[in-house]
Amino acid sequence: MYFTNKSHYENYELLMSKYDEGVQYEASIYIAAVPEIFNAIDLSKLDSSSPLFALTSWNDVEEKHEFTAAQLTGATRRMCELGLSLYNGYSANLDEILSSVIDEKMVRVLFQAMKIRTVNFRYETV
Repeated sequence: MYFTNKSHYENYELLMSKYDEGVQYEASIYIAAVPEIFNAIDLSKLDSSSPLFALTSWNDVEEKHEFTAAQLTGATRRMCELGLSLYNGYSANLDEILSSVIDEKMVRVLFQAMKIRTVNFRYETV
């Protein structure tokens, strides 16, 4: 599996140890473990859902979660959107994601996350 660096791997291992509910969490955990995203997460706000929800606030008007963590950039915010989409079908626009995330390492993270979810989804439905 691809990791951007040692911190990404260590963050992934830490988050995976906190979520043993099933494979549907793994793709969002993998994205949440990216250091630029992980460092924005208040670990005390983790609950039984994806760790990416710790970076959101509920928007009553739109009736959906929005990424509001100040530390997120345009690219990391888009990566988080994909992570939630892989977790629970959160509405995400791939055109916007792929035009915002241009760093080669982060693009590799996106594709690895999609691969994680695809492989795990296949196993869940067998």
